[in-house]
Amino acid sequence: MYEIDFLPVGEGSRSGDAIALRFTRPDTGRLAHVIIDAGFGGDGDDLVRHVRTVYGTDTVDLAILTHPDGDHIGGMGEVVRGLHVTELWLHRIGAHGGSSLPAATAVEDLIGVANDHGTDVWEVWPGVQRFGGALTVIGPDEPYYDELVAQQVAGEKPLVTVRKTLTEAVRGVFDRVASALGQEVALVEQEVNARNNSSMINLFIVDGRRLLFTADAGVPALDRAWDFASENALAGALSFVQIPHHGSRRNASSAWLDRVLGPVGQAPSNIAMVSVVADSEDHPSGRVINAYQRRGWNVLATAGERKYSFFGVPLRAGWYPADALPPMIEEDDD
Repeated sequence: MYEIDFLPVGEGSRSGDAIALRFTRPDTGRLAHVIIDAGFGGDGDDLVRHVRTVYGTDTVDLAILTHPDGDHIGGMGEVVRGLHVTELWLHRIGAHGGSSLPAATAVEDLIGVANDHGTDVWEVWPGVQRFGGALTVIGPDEPYYDELVAQQVAGEKPLVTVRKTLTEAVRGVFDRVASALGQEVALVEQEVNARNNSSMINLFIVDGRRLLFTADAGVPALDRAWDFASENALAGALSFVQIPHHGSRRNASSAWLDRVLGPVGQAPSNIAMVSVVADSEDHPSGRVINAYQRRGWNVLATAGERKYSFFGVPLRAGWYPADALPPMIEEDDD
């Protein structure tokens, strides 16, 4: 069994990630508890309350910081202080040539908090596993990470601004509703900054079902991670996927979606989750959401509410089935 909880994260129009998981370990049959990212400051306290009240425990076996952006690391100190966290996984950006970057200080501060609270800190790379093989890190590999850090230190060239024109003036996730999906205009791979491509990518395999967590990774990082999974007999049909970077247009291509999710025309069966504030004018991209739907994926958005996906357990008392996003108005890329 597994339960995957996405808590609502956001500051103004900025989205973030705060994710909790509970699942059955294949090696012991006991429940494991994992947190992936902790949103902004304050969101960590929400995770602590969630783990205590919904999961009924004060112990988290593993907390994962995918990368040190403020919408991922901001609440992690609160998680480590508020719960008994056995292990913390992260990348020490300062140890890979990035000591001059502000993020390096934030990471070292978090490590200090972890050390003070008896949490073991590990820097992990593809192939590291936990929970009897239920969890495997699949990206990024260390040489690629070093390249990405070097790009950040050198000063990345600015991303080309893409002007997105909607077919009508709209605002917010639930205002961008279209009548039908229509045909797909191919999503061409776009540039993603090195900071987002450095996100840790994790694959869970629980009860034969594959669950992919992508953080803010772009297509180059995702392809490289899936290469690793394929080469190590880990790749296969997915049952759950986190839509990268809050559904950003930059973090998807038709080729990658075909490779990992399957072709256009599948019957709806699986769950894709996107963490996004309800009133964001930029996220998620209508083109990206519709591309997932065309491949048979039901897309759930947090949009100010907690959302969860589960398998092998009944619906929680007091909770109710969420509606998947409808087709969305698609923006034009100029």
